[in-house]
Amino acid sequence: MNFGEKLVSLRKKHRLTQKQLAEKIGVTPSTVSKYENDNHRPPIFILAKLADELGTTTDFLLDDVAGLREKNSVNAFPLIGNPELEKWYLELPYSYSEEELLLLKRISEALGNKNV
Repeated sequence: MNFGEKLVSLRKKHRLTQKQLAEKIGVTPSTVSKYENDNHRPPIFILAKLADELGTTTDFLLDDVAGLREKNSVNAFPLIGNPELEKWYLELPYSYSEEELLLLKRISEALGNKNV
């Protein structure tokens, strides 16, 4: 997922219009549109406002998987070894609603249960 796609996904997840998000971060709706279409990248102070309003990190918005790994890691954090799977895993909380995450958890538990 690129920057614009992430921005659209998170904005919709928070049920915000481009206009509403623009008002919250102090830009015009057309500026938000440019960000979402990957025509412009926001300056760092706007990027920080976007992350704050959308409940995410600047690392996620900028696709810094290494930064996400560092922020989410504890000694027990399982590094998957497959960059594509690892990226998907790290993006889960930002890409899915709580209900969708619970469904993924139930599916995972069902797959792990040999008696199913």
